[in-house]
Amino acid sequence: MSCSVVIPVRNDVRYLERCLRALGQQTCPPNEIVVVDNGSTDGLAHLLDRHPEVRSVAEPVRGVAIAAAAGYDAARGDIILRCDADSVPAPGWIERHVSILDAAQTAPRGSSMQRGTGPQRETVAVSGIARFGPRHPELGRLTGAAYITAYRLVAGTALGHWALWGSNVAFRREWWEQASPHVHRTPRVHDDFDLSFRVQPHQRVLMDPHNVAVVSWRAVVSPARIRRQLGMAAATVLTNWADERPWVRWEGRLAWRSSGHR
Repeated sequence: MSCSVVIPVRNDVRYLERCLRALGQQTCPPNEIVVVDNGSTDGLAHLLDRHPEVRSVAEPVRGVAIAAAAGYDAARGDIILRCDADSVPAPGWIERHVSILDAAQTAPRGSSMQRGTGPQRETVAVSGIARFGPRHPELGRLTGAAYITAYRLVAGTALGHWALWGSNVAFRREWWEQASPHVHRTPRVHDDFDLSFRVQPHQRVLMDPHNVAVVSWRAVVSPARIRRQLGMAAATVLTNWADERPWVRWEGRLAWRSSGHR
């Protein structure tokens, strides 16, 4: 399957250079890298001039949810992988995501790959975990595990399934084409959390604890950033709960499991 890596960027040149180097060292090279310029003013064009393998997409309306959606729309691969400019994917990052999605698609009914959430559920995405770094790697591993656990417990309560984590995620383009008309393209929401609400009762997200991406410490050391992230998380929940309350969502997923789809 062909694959596209989408990276929304706004004034992150110093991180993006490191990310692109990591993508150039993948055991399974991407068919394309799509960088979405979300109004950068820090010399992004000069950096991309040095990376002819990158396809640049301009999205002048600011907001990560808007920029990410523009990148997904532009992606041509069968599998869309998403990371942030400050992500440093391990060399096997793409290969692992693609192989898990491929294995889930071809797994026979009742196999261990399918067991646990209903053998007929369609796997639409797989999400990895975080390690903050590159400084203080052991502390970064522990902090990353706590960060992802807290996010997925809180988000999972609202969703009824694993949440996508935008810094380390892959999903099928055909699923994005189904979900695209229903995502909220507004700077108020978290793009990955909002996209997670598009997972239907007959679909599922796999969580891969062995696919690790190193990300910048800035997500957990800046009080202003933490407040902004919490505000966006609340806005994402309220925006989606206006369409479907959490108990209704849980009821739909449980009803699907009890309706004979086993």
